[in-house]
Amino acid sequence: MKNLLTALTLGCLALMAGTGTLQSRELPKSALQNYVPWKEDTVHTFENLLVQHEGRVKPLYTVARFTLMQFLGRSAVSFETKDGEQHKLHYAAWFLDVLFRGEIAKDMPVFIVDDSAAVVQIGVSPKAKRDRYSYNELLAGRAKLAELGAQYAEKQDQYEKSEKDPQYELDRIEGMILTLGRNVSSFEYLLGQFGFARKGELLVNGNILPPELTELAKRLDTVEMIDKMPEMTLDQLVQTIRQQPGETEEERMFSGALRLFFFHANSARGLNFFPPQDPEKEEWTSAGDLMLAGLESKEMRPWVKTQLAGVQGLVNAKNEGEEAFHAALRSYSDAQHATAEARGEGTHSELEIHLYRGKWFSNSLVFFILAFVVMAFSWLTPASKTGKRLLFAAGVLAFIGLALNIYGITLRCLIRERPPITNLYDTVIFITGTAVLLGLILEYYTRLGVGTLVAVVSGVLGMFLSIKYEAKEATDTMGQLVAVLDTNFWLATHVTIINIGYAAALVAALIGLVYLTGRFAALFHKRENPDFYKLLTRMNYGIICFCLFFSLVGTVLGGIWANYSWGRFWGWDPKENGALMICLWTLVVLHGRFAGWIREIGIHTNSLILAIITTFSWWGVNNLGVGLHSYGFTEGVWGALYFSWGILAIFLAMGVVLWLKERGERTTRRSGAPSGKEVPA
Repeated sequence: MKNLLTALTLGCLALMAGTGTLQSRELPKSALQNYVPWKEDTVHTFENLLVQHEGRVKPLYTVARFTLMQFLGRSAVSFETKDGEQHKLHYAAWFLDVLFRGEIAKDMPVFIVDDSAAVVQIGVSPKAKRDRYSYNELLAGRAKLAELGAQYAEKQDQYEKSEKDPQYELDRIEGMILTLGRNVSSFEYLLGQFGFARKGELLVNGNILPPELTELAKRLDTVEMIDKMPEMTLDQLVQTIRQQPGETEEERMFSGALRLFFFHANSARGLNFFPPQDPEKEEWTSAGDLMLAGLESKEMRPWVKTQLAGVQGLVNAKNEGEEAFHAALRSYSDAQHATAEARGEGTHSELEIHLYRGKWFSNSLVFFILAFVVMAFSWLTPASKTGKRLLFAAGVLAFIGLALNIYGITLRCLIRERPPITNLYDTVIFITGTAVLLGLILEYYTRLGVGTLVAVVSGVLGMFLSIKYEAKEATDTMGQLVAVLDTNFWLATHVTIINIGYAAALVAALIGLVYLTGRFAALFHKRENPDFYKLLTRMNYGIICFCLFFSLVGTVLGGIWANYSWGRFWGWDPKENGALMICLWTLVVLHGRFAGWIREIGIHTNSLILAIITTFSWWGVNNLGVGLHSYGFTEGVWGALYFSWGILAIFLAMGVVLWLKERGERTTRRSGAPSGKEVPA
């Protein structure tokens, strides 16, 4: 039903409105000028409402958060009123305005445009090169935006179907217009969610309905209309709408009522607020789906009317003042939670709000950055008591950052009732935590400062990547699992163990970077401590052994899981090949060291190659678009990988220089000629 409704939407809207439907209208420019913020209690009650989104029942708080991030790229919208007062609305308060004070929300600058050329193409006067626009500011170009958006969407589909033929690839501005068009369309659906409950208050696209239907909307109660309409399917409804209205007043009224009903049903799609009447069913429904279900079956109409009347009561209470609205909102929320909990759903909604409101991962990044700053000061007086105290303080700050990271991961596990890793975002925060823990363990046993450095750098880079990834994807990071991942046992064994191996490989690379940087710098100041570098080599050797153990065990467990899931232990899938390459390369390093083929420099340079293989297996193979593990595509990841590999290549070149120098010195010593300062072999 949803797919059919979507397919018919554009045609039927055009049919309803005739020509000139998407024209802008003159709107008051003062909607924000007298803005009155919601009370905190009202916002908290609202954000606890439940909705099923992306296959999971979650608080509306989460939907609001990622919706605003998708539109604006941040979690708050800022604006100034005429009295000079600055307002900064976080996602829940903004979402509350969108659903219940739409005319105000339409003036809020929530659409980020990175290049003003995009708005110029749709006929809108640009502001700064990169700026934020409100819905009303973009309304003048809405028709052109819809036209270009459909054109570029078709071009993108051709690009995917043609296996990424460059002639169909969108350029930068076209991609911006496509994204902007989708965001504006999503915003319009949010504005229309409760349109059926507002008599005559049509928020979307100005005069999208012809005047006679706009007047009719002021007189008709959409919820009460359900009882008075004959039973009909969606197909029959569309066929009736397409017919010319009769000549009598009654026939025209009936035709107009059907068109209005269809408009409201279509506008109220997207947010599934309502648990199904049948407790055996899993899928919640939106107000639009309820309206169509009530139209199709008279037996369902009493239940449908009860559900819609609940929302209608909220809209009416909002018009009576915030106190009445808050009371109605509380009553509605309590009833919804009781129904959901009886179904075993939404039980962790408050915990989820606590997760996002606490900003545990952002705060973790703050502590890691502080740890890095404190550690940098310790380098000014490394051998003094002050330097040692600063180094210890950096370790404590890193430990606090790790504790916040672990707490956030634990909350996510409790909310989903799953092990810690279910998607790419989970791997980032988990691998970061594991790398920090390994670094702190190394520091505990060595007291060199290197372990703290590894922990701090891992924490800063990893937590920054997690925040950047979440903002870029702008989607729920606790979404529905891919079918093959829907098993707690293998998530807790294979996936967790293999990611511990990834973390160890990256820690080995960081130690290698420290070694190569120190040895290369010694070429210029002629001072180095052989014992220090030998200890670094032993540390790296142990970490590589650790990496081999977890990578090998994780790969074998993955094969067993593949046998259960796909009926074969091994299929040379790119992800499987990546895991195998990690195991093989660690074996190469360890056997080479055991046989004497590689020495200190060889251990550390090969750890960098291990990092390249690991990052390819972690991120790269997901973007190849082939294989059974191609379920974590991330746009733009290849550029980031090439950049990181380029940096590692520079250090590899430094390793080659050191190896050539060391080889020359060994040759000199064998020939009996005077040699330079003794260096570790």
